[in-house]
Amino acid sequence: MKPFLILLALVLFLVPATAESNTAQPGLAGSFPASRRIHYTGATLANPAYHDGQLSPVVGVHNIQVMRANREHPDASNCNGWTYHHQPMLAYHNGTFYLQYLSGEVGEHIPPSQTFLQTSTDGYSWSVPRVLFPVYEVPDGYTKPGRDDVAKGLTAIMHQRVGFYVSRSGRLITMANYGVAMDKKDDPNDGNGIGRVVREIYRDGTFGPIYFIYYNHGFSSRNTAYPHFSKSRDKEFRKACQEILDQPLYRMQWVEEADRNDPLIPLHKPYKAFCYYTLPDGTVASLWKHALTSVSADGGRTWAEPVLRAKGFVNSNAKIWGQRLTDGSYATVYNPSEYRWPLAISTSADGWNYSTLNLVHGEITRMRYGGNYKSNGPQYVRGIQEGNGIPADSNLWVAYSVNKEDMWVSRIPVPVRVNATHHADEQFSSVGKPEELTDWNIYSPLWAPVSVERLEGRNWLTLRDKDPFDYAKVERKIPATRELEISFTLRADQTDKGLLRIEFLDEKGIACSRLEFTSEGEFRAKGGARYSRMMTYEAGRNYEITARLSVTDRSITIFADGRQVGVRMLYAPVASVERIAFYTGAPRDYPTIDSPADQDYDMPRAGDQDPEAVFRIGRLQSRSMDPGGSAAVLKFDDFRHYVEYFNSMEDENIVQAIPNAQAAEWMERNIPLFECPQKNFEELFYYRWWTLRKHIKETPVGYGMTEFLVNRSYADKYNLISCALGHHIYESRWLRDTTYLNQIIRTWYRGNEGKPMAKMMNFSSWNIDAMLNRFYVSGDTVFLLDMLNDAEQEYLRWEARNRLPSGLYWQGDVQDGMEESISGGRKKQYARPTINSYMFGNAQALSAMYRIAGDKQKEKLYQAKADTLKQLVEQLLWNEEHRFFETRRADSLADVREAIGYLPWYFNLPEAGVFDSAWVQLADEQGFMAPYGHTTAERRHPEFRTRGVGKCEWDGAIWPFATSQTLTAMANFMHRYPQRVVDKQLYFTHLEKLVESQSHRGRPYIGEYLDEVTGYWLKGDQERARYYNHSTFNDLIITGLVGFRPMPDGGYEVKPLLPLDKWDWFCLDNLRYRGKNITIIWDRYGDKYKLGKGLIVLEEGRYATRFALR
Repeated sequence: MKPFLILLALVLFLVPATAESNTAQPGLAGSFPASRRIHYTGATLANPAYHDGQLSPVVGVHNIQVMRANREHPDASNCNGWTYHHQPMLAYHNGTFYLQYLSGEVGEHIPPSQTFLQTSTDGYSWSVPRVLFPVYEVPDGYTKPGRDDVAKGLTAIMHQRVGFYVSRSGRLITMANYGVAMDKKDDPNDGNGIGRVVREIYRDGTFGPIYFIYYNHGFSSRNTAYPHFSKSRDKEFRKACQEILDQPLYRMQWVEEADRNDPLIPLHKPYKAFCYYTLPDGTVASLWKHALTSVSADGGRTWAEPVLRAKGFVNSNAKIWGQRLTDGSYATVYNPSEYRWPLAISTSADGWNYSTLNLVHGEITRMRYGGNYKSNGPQYVRGIQEGNGIPADSNLWVAYSVNKEDMWVSRIPVPVRVNATHHADEQFSSVGKPEELTDWNIYSPLWAPVSVERLEGRNWLTLRDKDPFDYAKVERKIPATRELEISFTLRADQTDKGLLRIEFLDEKGIACSRLEFTSEGEFRAKGGARYSRMMTYEAGRNYEITARLSVTDRSITIFADGRQVGVRMLYAPVASVERIAFYTGAPRDYPTIDSPADQDYDMPRAGDQDPEAVFRIGRLQSRSMDPGGSAAVLKFDDFRHYVEYFNSMEDENIVQAIPNAQAAEWMERNIPLFECPQKNFEELFYYRWWTLRKHIKETPVGYGMTEFLVNRSYADKYNLISCALGHHIYESRWLRDTTYLNQIIRTWYRGNEGKPMAKMMNFSSWNIDAMLNRFYVSGDTVFLLDMLNDAEQEYLRWEARNRLPSGLYWQGDVQDGMEESISGGRKKQYARPTINSYMFGNAQALSAMYRIAGDKQKEKLYQAKADTLKQLVEQLLWNEEHRFFETRRADSLADVREAIGYLPWYFNLPEAGVFDSAWVQLADEQGFMAPYGHTTAERRHPEFRTRGVGKCEWDGAIWPFATSQTLTAMANFMHRYPQRVVDKQLYFTHLEKLVESQSHRGRPYIGEYLDEVTGYWLKGDQERARYYNHSTFNDLIITGLVGFRPMPDGGYEVKPLLPLDKWDWFCLDNLRYRGKNITIIWDRYGDKYKLGKGLIVLEEGRYATRFALR
């Protein structure tokens, strides 16, 4: 605790281990490379010119004052008026928090000195302090080596770096150390003290006898007040004490007080305030003051040398705490400056590389009582040491002193969230206790507490304040927002005292605007140097306040009870707002970096109270009005560069509803966001949305969607072609604005003077199935039922025109959009797996639609049609010899495996376990596996690629139309069938080939079809093929790779098909589903998004579930 000259400290810290030392391990250091030493690689640094270091806070930290010093009004609650309190230790045992700390009457190293204990079952309400280790008298005549003074009437100085131990038998042992300071500048931790004492804390809260566990030289049971622990009659207590002595990691924490060079201590170096954590492989990582660090491979018996500063860490002579968290990540909590403020946290996925720096406690009240070596700020932090309990809430709890005067604890939620993922929507009437406010940051001094109180039949978040030196504060972190609306209910119990400030702050804590309820009964707003009075307020009245902020226009408009009361300019420019703070006092600017290090005076009214003021918050809602503001984790601006690049690739010779100049704005408002480490996947995700947008066309009857941008002679009105309409619906169902797809569908079914488009039946259709699956995403029952008759009439048209006597359906291959196939012909009326699978899917969809409509008769009718088709497909299209679904020409099968044989699984038609073997062909290079994707016909067939080139041949070349169908079918097979034929690796291989194939001349590209060996787009240089809208891709990412599976009941499953060895992280964000915004995160180590490890699903930015990826 006593500060040393930095130069001297550095000399001591950099002394290498001596050759005689049996605890140094010079060779071991080489076996622990720099990557296996604690280090910081983040870019964030604290600015000590601000109390909060201009650090962005961790979400949901609750700072609770446990004890407030008060010399003027001494009682048990304030340690009987003693005003030096420091160096807390924390444990959790049998459902109770235990907090011990040092206490001195005035200052550090000045007797008398003792150790107090407080307990709590919830971490928020704490017991009155009790003396745990009392004042101890130093024997008269005691002397220290090198000093001439002699002790007389002197009492010991308490000092300990470790406070608790939970034994193997479940005993809670607490410990302390008695040192000696001959005067206020003498060091009581010089190895010339009295010794270390222990006692048990019983389950009922009472204390056992005090014993010595360690004597300094010159002391023994003969000249000390307490016996040696070996004299205890309690066998389990003796065992517990011996366990402590047997543990080198405990003995390492005695080094400062123990005899110098005592062989009991593993590492004889003057490093202070040792802490440690153990990694899964058993390696122990350690930290000392000044962020010194080392490692041990043998449980702390020996340590790698030299011990050096943790690279990148900024930490002076205050303690640093490191701990493995309950989610398997790691945290260090410390003062990241040369001052003892702010208190911050840095997190790591592996326990070595720390990459974040965020605020825990950034408030410094005035030091009320001067004293020896008292320092400003939240300091000397300690958490719960390994083995000393895990709190019931599994969060990180730490304890620390503020100004070496008052004691505090902080609850830091685990996982440690550094960014808010959702806006505020809190009704405090449903909140029972402050600990339930997991999205709120709370600062709650004892005389300015934050609580939840009931008044007039409802609960209020209540801020009371009678502290002349401190204030109550609550803060809600929100996603960074530029155009923001905030509304809240506020009530003041008085108008003649107190102050409530409401501030809107950016990432660094810079307030851009401030509202105040003053002690003169005014509601006012700050704009520049002056305040504007907006209205007077009444005590006991509820006010509905709304504020609309624009950082772009630098303005705030304020409404009270629906009436505009003020418009002010923002008084500080900020890029965005990320916090709303309510606090009951004025901002503090003392101490500064130039303030004196020591204070030898007391503040006026140090122990007095002000008349209490009370402010209550009934609710808080915030809303982003930014485009794309619904995303919880990702921001479109981080992907805007893709759009700029795509726009630069072309001259935009064809413009439809949304030109390139509006592409970024349209995408920001409409598409999900996707991020992954494999950038070709990510780029193509945005490219395919960019190209899909090009095909949205305004027509006189509403939006339509084209297949080709250039006009085609065989197209319908408005250049529409129905061939890929099913793909268009599946892909476009993820657009946030449903207007586009609603109109695209209606245009097809009613755009011909109220009738279907004239050429709608020119191509096979799974449109009805697509509409139902679109409904599963949108939940729009009105639209679905409005289209029900149109859908049924389409089904009946196919049934009337294309049904064979066998009950199967026929189609020519060109009408399937698959001309020049091996199995078919342009005018051949063959029973193909395509149309029969489509009609099965459409019949099932109609059955589901009529179930929703409540028409049980038609529900059964169409289910019966689907059941019949299922039997016919399984019986008549399955080639048992080839183990594949094939085209039936007349009375025989075509004897060729084609990719269309996988289409039955697109609609979950085949019986489980009977036909699974078809999928082995997808991994067979004689089957469908080719260098650039999967072929449309099996490569072993003698007619493979014999139809020529340039005529849209489907005799083997790769068509994204077919690839997206097969991968959709494959995902269904993997999700819905208990199979062992294909795995995630095969799925990813084919999806990756699809990604890699979508390029031409070094740029992203989607065309018609490509060579399976060279990857050359066979119509790649033809204008017609550019931006060909004939397949899905983003639907594959969403429902396949990421595994978001809509369910008929409105629920969903998340089952990613990403192999475990591929990516460490991905995020799909801003996915609109049934009126909710869904975020899906895979973060193997938890260090990418800082929301926890594993697979995480958020709804509206809030945790829906978190589990492992399998």
